[in-house]
Amino acid sequence: MFPKASVSGGTLDALLLYLSILGILLAAGTAIRLKVPILRKYHIPASLIAGVLGLLLGPYFLKIIPKTVTQCYSALAGRLIVIIFTPMLMGEAAFKNSKLAKKTLGAICFSFGACAVQYAVPLLLSLLIFIPFLHVNPLFSVIVEEGWIGGHGTAGGMALVFEDLGWADGQSLAITSATVGLLYGVISGMVLINIAAARGWTRFLHSHAQLKEEKAELFPEGERKPGSYLTVDNGVIDSMAFHAAVLLIAVFIGWYLRFFIKAFLHISVSWFITAMFAGLIVKKILQMTSWRNSLDKGTMSRIQGFCLEFLVAGAVASVNISVIISYALPLLIQQCVIMAVMVFLALWYCRRLYGDYWFENSMICYGAYCGVFATGMLLLKTCDPDLKSDAMEIFALKAPFTSWAIGGGIITGMMPYWIAQYGTLNMFLVTGAAAVIALTLPRILGCWFPVKQETV
Repeated sequence: MFPKASVSGGTLDALLLYLSILGILLAAGTAIRLKVPILRKYHIPASLIAGVLGLLLGPYFLKIIPKTVTQCYSALAGRLIVIIFTPMLMGEAAFKNSKLAKKTLGAICFSFGACAVQYAVPLLLSLLIFIPFLHVNPLFSVIVEEGWIGGHGTAGGMALVFEDLGWADGQSLAITSATVGLLYGVISGMVLINIAAARGWTRFLHSHAQLKEEKAELFPEGERKPGSYLTVDNGVIDSMAFHAAVLLIAVFIGWYLRFFIKAFLHISVSWFITAMFAGLIVKKILQMTSWRNSLDKGTMSRIQGFCLEFLVAGAVASVNISVIISYALPLLIQQCVIMAVMVFLALWYCRRLYGDYWFENSMICYGAYCGVFATGMLLLKTCDPDLKSDAMEIFALKAPFTSWAIGGGIITGMMPYWIAQYGTLNMFLVTGAAAVIALTLPRILGCWFPVKQETV
C-alpha cells in the first residue's frame, strides 16, 4: 500500500522551483490586490489574482510558464486539499445560545437544502439536455456545488477525485464555476441590496448601497493580531512543526483507511475524506492523554491557510482553456439556471424562513453559497454596516453542523463517486428529495418565521 513511484532529487528540485514560481505569483497577486481599488472593494483574494496571472503567463496565452509547470500545479491541488481537510473535525463544536436555537436549526436545514438544490438542478439539466443532446459527462453536474458553495479551494482540490474517476476536465470546469459564482455573488448581491433598500426590505439601510473600500489591509506594528499561540515550548519542538506532525499522522492514517474501506466495503473514498475522519480519531486519542490541550486552532488554521492559498493559485493557473471552450454551451446554461434559483431562494424562501432580519440573513447566505464566506460578509456589511442583526451569529452557530458535510465536506467529496456508481437519474431523485425535505423541515419543526407585511 506504499506508493511505489520513486522521487528523485531532480524531481524534488523541479517541485521546489515550481513552488517558488507560485510564490512569485502570490506575491505579485498580493501587491495588485492591495493597490487596485476595485479589487479591494470586491474582496477579490490575492490567490485568485495570482492564479489568473499564472494562467495568462501559461501555455494557453503568453507561454512564459511551460505546460510542465501548470501540470504540476494541477496535480498539487489534489494533494494540498488533503492537508486542508484533515483538521476540519479536530475543532470543538459549540452551541450555547438557546435564544437563537430555532433560527439556527432553520439555517442548518437551509444550508443542506441549498447544497441539495445545487446538485439536483444540474443533475436534472444533465438528464434532460446535456447528456442526451450534448453528450456531456454525468460528473458535469457536480461542479456547481463544488465551485459555488465550495469555492476555489474545494474546486481545485477535487482534482484527485476527478483523476480517480477518469474525468480530467472536471477540475478546470469546477474552477471556472467557482469564478463565475464569486463574481456573480458580489455583483448580483449588490443589485439585490439596492432593490431591497428601495422596497424597504432592509432594516438598517434606506438608501442606495455602494461597495466601500475597507481600511488598510497591511497591519502596522502595534495593530497586528496574533494568528496562533504556542502550545509546546520551543526548546522541545517548534509549535508549528508539532502541529504539522500531528496533522501528518492523521494524513498517514487516512491513506491506509482509504485502502481498508476499498478492500472490505468495496467503496471508493477520496483521501481527503478519510484523512478528515483520521483527524477526528487523532483528536479523540489526544483527549485521552495529557496532550488533550496541546492543539491550537489558530495554528491549524495557519497551516490550512498556507496550503489553501497555494492550492487556489495553482489550480486557477492550471485551468485548461480548451476544456472551457468545449463545454461553453452547457456551462452557460447550467450557470444561468442556478443563478436564477439562488435569487429565488434568497428573496422568496429566506423571507419566509428567517422572519426579522430576513434580508440580512439571506445576504450572508447568498454571498457564501454563490462565492465564499468573505462574499457573504461583504454583502452583510453593506446592508447591515454595524452588524446589528442576528445574521452573523446565526451563520456562525450553524457552521459547525454543516461545514463537515457541504461546501467541501463529505457530501462534496463523495457525490462524484455516487453519481458514477448509482447513475444520474438515481442521484437526481435522491438530491431532489433531500432538497424538498431540507427546505420544508423548518416549517415542520417550528423554525418558520414568515414576514407578512412585505411583498416579494
